[in-house]
Amino acid sequence: MIYERAKELSFSRTRAQVYVVGEAAIALAFDVSRFTKDVDVLITSAHGDLVKAAQAVARKNGLPETWLNEAAVGFLPTQTDTNARSVCYSPYLTVSSASARHLLAMKIQAGRGKDRSDIKFLMKHLELQSVDEALGVYKELFPGQDLSIVAKETIEELYEELELERTQLDEGFRDS
Repeated sequence: MIYERAKELSFSRTRAQVYVVGEAAIALAFDVSRFTKDVDVLITSAHGDLVKAAQAVARKNGLPETWLNEAAVGFLPTQTDTNARSVCYSPYLTVSSASARHLLAMKIQAGRGKDRSDIKFLMKHLELQSVDEALGVYKELFPGQDLSIVAKETIEELYEELELERTQLDEGFRDS
């Protein structure tokens, strides 16, 4: 789909840039086995042309026209993601993916139950050693924004799950 968008952009000789967040960013940068039905992005250049290109790709592939959307923009940290990964470069389209730290902070900020597995995955990926480290990532990227009690409890629960998994893994190695 990325290269189809680039091809559509080439027809108008437009160069666009996209910053991918959410589930699609996790799939692109960390876990290619994941599947998502939409792609949350921040379009940083050539907005109108990229939207038209995405709609053309949607029509050709039987996708909803909103498969590429900016619904998650409200959850973006204000700080630039200096660790974003470049995942696609063509003469007409550059795609970067949010870093694990930004994704974790955004998933915590969104506070949705469906993000629990992503938060746990990202905490594990970042090798966070405490609940305070996870909270520190959030506070660093969303300074001055209070975190709900439910979000804090979720992080505590997920960290306990990760600790239990680590303990079980360690015991498995000792038993073998």
